[in-house]
Amino acid sequence: MKITELKQKLNNKSVDNLYLVTGNEQVFIKQIQNIFKNLMSPEERDMNFSNFDLEEAPLDDMINEAISAPFFGEKRVVFANHPYFMTSQKVKNTVDQNPDLLIRYAQNPTPSTILVIFATYDKLDSRKKVVKQLKKLATNIDASQMDSHLLVRTTRDELQKDGYQIDQDALEMLINKTKSNYSQIINQKSKLELYALKSKKIDLKAVSELVPQSLDDDVFDLMNQILAQNVYQAEELYHQFLLQKIDPILLVAIIMSQLRILIQTKVLSARGLTEGTIAKNLKVNPYRVKMTLKQGRNMKIEQLTEMYDAIVNLDYQIKSGQGDKELLFDLFIAKYA
Repeated sequence: MKITELKQKLNNKSVDNLYLVTGNEQVFIKQIQNIFKNLMSPEERDMNFSNFDLEEAPLDDMINEAISAPFFGEKRVVFANHPYFMTSQKVKNTVDQNPDLLIRYAQNPTPSTILVIFATYDKLDSRKKVVKQLKKLATNIDASQMDSHLLVRTTRDELQKDGYQIDQDALEMLINKTKSNYSQIINQKSKLELYALKSKKIDLKAVSELVPQSLDDDVFDLMNQILAQNVYQAEELYHQFLLQKIDPILLVAIIMSQLRILIQTKVLSARGLTEGTIAKNLKVNPYRVKMTLKQGRNMKIEQLTEMYDAIVNLDYQIKSGQGDKELLFDLFIAKYA
């Protein structure tokens, strides 16, 4: 269920004893935490709220807390964070856990306890018994990122509530720069609103100047210079990366990914697909599709595939130790810019 449905159920006094929160959108996770905490008064929370980090605390301690009767209250709320044993990740310096203890509790949860398990990882290991059982026995709450259409609408609505308007191109750039991460958008919102305090309108200039670029965006600029055959600008950007101690191997990986998407968008566009459909098929931000199509509009598909083959070969040369990586990347720029 989504957060809105959770609120409705809790408002209607429909409370379950076991919840599993999945997804890693930090704004939603914080909201879910507050929703459950607010089921109790501050005084009750002091006595009947517990928060366990399962990378450090044994499952026995958490379960013992969960089966304990509430103290001067009707409910006990227990949070269980970082259940690393539900993933395939290898986490160092953690307490060894026996997931069967949690499975047995899930099969017969204490009626006076609300246990909320925050499995907020990119991916759970669905092969594991504990994952299968918790998905079956617990009430699932979805805290994953919003799809692009909902994110656009939600961001615009949030700004309008505060009395602000945002230009469409500015909104698209904001979502692209934050990698469609709602938590990051919220973090940038107050800065943009302060900038537009008088006009109440957030434009492209505001987003461009105030929202920091990611490394992917910086490499996108480098790609622009290479594709435009601006060798001096491309070399200048590359040397700035080296001054920042950014490994050419990382630059190669990002350019490889960008070229792959550039080729895919160009092929799909030639088949008559719209930007929105391309974004949905490739599972990328619509703004990125728009900028990628603009980036490659003067390039033939043969040129792009040749460059892609070259960057793949460069990746192999660097990783197999066939030369100095900084020089090899420099030669790539010299050849294609």
